[in-house]
Amino acid sequence: MRVRAITDRDYLSMIRVSRRQAPASLWIKGASVLNVYTKEWQEHHVVVAGERIAYVGEKEPLVNEQTVIIEAAGQYLVPGYIEPHAHPFQWYNPYTLADFALQTGTTGMVADSLMLMHFPFSQTAAIMESLAMHPVKQFFWGRLDPQSGKAHPAFTKEGLARMLAHPQVIQGGELTNWGGVLQEDETLLFGLKHTRDLGKRMEGHHPGASYETLNIAAAAGVTACHEAITATELLSRIRLGLYATLRHSSIRPDVPELVKGWLELGVPWSSRMMLTSDGSTPPMHRDGFMDNTIRVAIEAGMPPEEAYVMATLNPAVYYGLDAEIGGIAPGRIADMLLLSAKEQPTPLLVIANGQRAAEAGTLLVPTIQPHWEEASIRLQDPLAKRAHPDWFRLRPDEEGKAPVLQMLNAVITQLSLEDMPVDQDGYVSLEHDPQLALIATIDATGGTRTLAVLRGFGENLEGLASTYSASGDWIVIGRNPEAMVQALERIRELKGGVVLIDKGKITCECPLPLGGKFTSAPMEEVISMAENLVNQLRSKGHVHLDPIYSILFFTATHLPYARLTAKGIVDIKSGQIVVPALPLS
Repeated sequence: MRVRAITDRDYLSMIRVSRRQAPASLWIKGASVLNVYTKEWQEHHVVVAGERIAYVGEKEPLVNEQTVIIEAAGQYLVPGYIEPHAHPFQWYNPYTLADFALQTGTTGMVADSLMLMHFPFSQTAAIMESLAMHPVKQFFWGRLDPQSGKAHPAFTKEGLARMLAHPQVIQGGELTNWGGVLQEDETLLFGLKHTRDLGKRMEGHHPGASYETLNIAAAAGVTACHEAITATELLSRIRLGLYATLRHSSIRPDVPELVKGWLELGVPWSSRMMLTSDGSTPPMHRDGFMDNTIRVAIEAGMPPEEAYVMATLNPAVYYGLDAEIGGIAPGRIADMLLLSAKEQPTPLLVIANGQRAAEAGTLLVPTIQPHWEEASIRLQDPLAKRAHPDWFRLRPDEEGKAPVLQMLNAVITQLSLEDMPVDQDGYVSLEHDPQLALIATIDATGGTRTLAVLRGFGENLEGLASTYSASGDWIVIGRNPEAMVQALERIRELKGGVVLIDKGKITCECPLPLGGKFTSAPMEEVISMAENLVNQLRSKGHVHLDPIYSILFFTATHLPYARLTAKGIVDIKSGQIVVPALPLS
């Protein structure tokens, strides 16, 4: 597959530079170059003609006064990193993430399109095509289900076919509604088969899957899975012909245990392994992007050569892009990184498309600026009235039971019906336990609210409101109905975001004005903003890995065991609404 077109003139120039009949545009002189095809380091010159590598070897090139010469003796040269499984809407957006990626050495990315698919297709396509002009080579995967229980035209057969056919979409998935596949949902099976018919890859999502389930997934067309959490699970995927992606994210920091377990198995590292940061929320990016994932793998005991191959060549081969990217070889696009040491993956210098693109974490080239004002991406707020404290009060059922969501970890919630004390007005009282809060989801379009008692989010939390959710519903958590109203009304004023109230005052405000889910602010600002929220929630007793993901996934219907939806609390296994939603009074 062609990543970047090459003109007849540039093609001829590359050949002439390779033959030393024309001067090089760039010469990296004397670096120790990682040959990802043989996993050896070679003291070679790397010669570039325009955007592409023309020669790798021991001979010096023809030069002139325009040739940029980089003296690289004593340094190490590796291909630009590829993130094979990005989620570019975790408060940041695909443009700001790409800038940050380039600064830290990632020059290729295959990303989730879930949030894009909720826009009109013309806008989705325009954004993807705009991103194709960024120095970071960006491609997308086409989702098969919305993860929210809500119908949307993008997730019909016609919508899936249109998305999957787009040239920037090189994969289907990630496939999260496995239950729908087993129930032979017609639209899901169409998406699976159509992806295969187009000759594109299909990313699975199979946490804890048995060998038998993985067999079915592979038969259905799944080609990779990033959900292995043990070395044995990695091996099962590889044995069935899948690619197995080792994940180190803010919600699943699995790489150290995966590496340790693989070493204990004593089997060779596989060419079907890749590395991913899997949509880490902003605070984790304080330590970098793919460079940090590689560093963690090396520190856990993975040989550096294997780590670099998993972050360059292997994903390029998986996506059919290895004739263009993923290695330092003639004819490839000149995406390369100079490192100070083999074990130090954060680059001193980033070269992208044959140009010095970033140095010491600072961009040296212009990138692509989005035009969000042209997209239908504002927060949908059809409510014509102010929130009322009664929205955030819950009465027990006729048997005196109240729904209680227990956070088993950062993203898994379990439902029980429990006897709860009530106040003088007959509403559930939380005064007896500071670890309890009320959680409500507001469907502003449908005019409904879904309520439960929440256990495990923190202590004495007065009010938090968020438009950042998997479903697009608003999430409000707290113990004080007036503070919950205050937080919700503030995010409506901000046109989206997350707001935390304590002692009647706003203590943290995180504006997310683009659809209520992300911002155009640069990554450094987004990281600091998110760190502030996380730190304040930690001070309130939040103990789980990633509170930002917790907020996002309260309404995500692909996770067990119970989720909040616009229709009520759903039991994920049965698909039944067990506690119905209430109207907004």
